[in-house]
Amino acid sequence: MKKQGSSIILVLTVMLFAIAMTLAALAVFMKSTGRIVAFEEDVVTEPQDAEGMDKLIEIESLIKDEFLMEYDDEAMKDAVYRAMLDSLGDKYSRYLSKEELEQLQQDINSSYVGTGIVFIDNAPGEGFLITDVVQGGPADVAGLEGGDVILEVDGKTYDSADELTAALKGDAGKEVKIKVLRGDEEETFSLVRGDVVGASVESRELKDGIGYIRIRSFGTDTATLFETALSGFEKNKAKGLILDLRDNGGGIFEEGVKIADRLLPECLISYTEDKGGNRENYNSDSQKTSLNVVVLINENTGSTAEMVAAALKDSGDIKVVGTKTYGKGLIQKSHPFTDGTAVNITVSEFFTPKGDKINEKGISPDVTVQPSSKEGEDLQLDKGVELLNKAA
Repeated sequence: MKKQGSSIILVLTVMLFAIAMTLAALAVFMKSTGRIVAFEEDVVTEPQDAEGMDKLIEIESLIKDEFLMEYDDEAMKDAVYRAMLDSLGDKYSRYLSKEELEQLQQDINSSYVGTGIVFIDNAPGEGFLITDVVQGGPADVAGLEGGDVILEVDGKTYDSADELTAALKGDAGKEVKIKVLRGDEEETFSLVRGDVVGASVESRELKDGIGYIRIRSFGTDTATLFETALSGFEKNKAKGLILDLRDNGGGIFEEGVKIADRLLPECLISYTEDKGGNRENYNSDSQKTSLNVVVLINENTGSTAEMVAAALKDSGDIKVVGTKTYGKGLIQKSHPFTDGTAVNITVSEFFTPKGDKINEKGISPDVTVQPSSKEGEDLQLDKGVELLNKAA
């Protein structure tokens, strides 16, 4: 027993000596490297048994209870959520603050300042037919309706759709007077230009008797607005249709499917594959427009707009004109939270009807036409009109 006690004392003595030497060496190292470290006596505690969310909660608790400086609690949490999504390495999966989510929704639904009137040319000298008004927009609030014919804007008549479009747009809060023919009666409406949400579709009739529809983005009512414009052109027996998808960054996938369905016979529009390899087909029915169609694309045509362009191109009956598209073939799912924020996360990839990959590759046009550097000249649109005139 006595021998055992002596051994224990010897071991303890060696351990204490070793600890003292280690601390001394650490102090020398800190001093030699210029690093100064301050410790509190009770700073070293038992390691916390925390993983996953428990660790986040523990860190948040430490900051709340012990962090010396003032800090923004919301900014700290947003930074954590943003970092989690950024760590995925996917630029399309991201955390959205309340402000970012509101801006994204406005972008998808193509907000702009104007009147919210969708119109097409009537016969020369017979004004411009209003095919639709954007719900909740200035024209809707003032009482204008689809079927009204625009005769004058601020006392002036206009010969071209471009001139009329410019006259209708303007600064928010500015009044504009529009004289229309409703039935057999002329009426004048006073509108105050304002933010128009939902104007994702712009339509007009070109001088060649060709219909023109530009889709700025695929919002919640884009397919409905497109159908209204297309039906007007069909009713007026337009020579053909230019579908302009240039500078369209995408939007709601299903809205694009509806539009492709309206332009295609019974066929495969696109298909998606998710993480588990599950495939979902999107098909069109047998009903399609009788109009010949040409599609315009450019390097800023992306996502849902690329899906539509690819489906129309693969049909073999529709020419695609312009330059190679952006190359985003991924679909994101939005998960909103009750605090007004959201997470957008990539959940699937979509492909052309022929099975070609779009993501990071893009869609090449049938006819490559570079944009013109001259102001007011649109060579891509001119080529589309030329192709339709030849097909007529």
